Amino acid sequence: MLDAEELLGFSRGAIVAPAGHGKTEQIAKVAALGRRTLILTHTHAGVHAIRSRLKRLKVPHAAAVVDTIAGWSMRYAHAFPGIAQPCEGMPQGAQWDDLYRGTIRALAIGAVRQVVEASYDRILIDEYQDCNGLQHELATTLSTIVPTLVFGDPMQGIFEFAGATLNWETTIFPWFPLVDELDVPHRWENRNPELGEWIAEVRERLMRGDGIDLSVGPVAFRRADTAFDMGPLFDGFDGVQGSVAAIHCNKGICYRLARAAGGGYQAIEEVAARRLQEFCIAWDSCDSRQSRVDVITSLLDDCVNVKALEDGEEDTLADLATNARIRLAVADLFGPGAAEAGATVLSLIPRRARYQLYRRELWRDVERAMADVAAGRCVSMTEAAERVRQRASLAGRRLPQRTVSTPLLLKGLEFDHVVVPDASHFAREQRAQAKLFYVAISRATHSLTVSAPDNWVHFQRPDL
Repeated sequence: MLDAEELLGFSRGAIVAPAGHGKTEQIAKVAALGRRTLILTHTHAGVHAIRSRLKRLKVPHAAAVVDTIAGWSMRYAHAFPGIAQPCEGMPQGAQWDDLYRGTIRALAIGAVRQVVEASYDRILIDEYQDCNGLQHELATTLSTIVPTLVFGDPMQGIFEFAGATLNWETTIFPWFPLVDELDVPHRWENRNPELGEWIAEVRERLMRGDGIDLSVGPVAFRRADTAFDMGPLFDGFDGVQGSVAAIHCNKGICYRLARAAGGGYQAIEEVAARRLQEFCIAWDSCDSRQSRVDVITSLLDDCVNVKALEDGEEDTLADLATNARIRLAVADLFGPGAAEAGATVLSLIPRRARYQLYRRELWRDVERAMADVAAGRCVSMTEAAERVRQRASLAGRRLPQRTVSTPLLLKGLEFDHVVVPDASHFAREQRAQAKLFYVAISRATHSLTVSAPDNWVHFQRPDL
């Protein structure tokens, strides 16, 4: 593995970094050696991770600019609107492609190139496997102005469905030649070195299209016919310290697992916050108190597991009192104080003993939106939803101790313990089967539990 100083000798190059092999650390070390480095990545979470690493290494704030590819492109497009012709407001759908095309056009102008050249002495692009064709064209254009290195892992390219289908051998390496491949599994060296070695070996087998024997190695294999065998999610975890993540590709199954776990695992929400926006749009369009009740009931069905009363069992006096307070608030759900009443109802519902939140994050987001309207910070729930979404996007989500979610939402994160329910389901994915499986298992740092109907799993050979 090359050190940071050696990487400075390349005007263009690609560094392949398997999961947990110190990519963020290497990026920060290279940035520390420059006068003014531009670091681009794809998500705000990625921006936070890189900034945190730069701070830990005591890299001066002025020495590195960290931004998303989308955010940087928007700034430059709006700085040169006559050439780039950006749309007004936040791009939607195909408008993002127009934004990148406009930024590329601007970078063809000599004066704009001079601005970039004067602003940065090196560009580092993270998570390059997640780039689409236009983002790659943007990167190659930038590399003709300033020395540019790209970092990524073809085996973590799980956004094929969104157009991130660049082939490393035929598209990326001809422009950004392979200059290094990180080979030290730092994530596991002080936690579970044997697990790190096993995951690295599985990565190689997946790349070749070979089958994987889950009964061999430092993996706890559990034979189960479906993802809803709850044993693997709980057996052996009583009193265990650290974070736990259950990972399944199907978002709907994740929600059902969280419900079945009775609050023992929490489902996390996507950055787009679609269900929050759906609730807020429905709330704003309500024309009666009953329609508001229906909107809250629909949210309750999606977020709360209600335990049935046993024969002869009755609600506690505390729950009966809470029910009475809810009925009083419901009476004001339509009218001038509707937001205050809605906030009261939302705060009271989870207090009942039989009600177990399993999408707590969504519930809290709706409460925040309702509070913004009640306080007059927003005029509608739709506006408040966008405010909450932007706040979560910029600040990041705070993960619960036990999480159930998809590889797409957990990529880039790590957990002490990972459970993969019914690993055979990856073979039913239309795209990126092996990559999704690799991303799932490589989140684990201390232990990995995998269930499946058979100990052998086999996935399509990935497109790399």
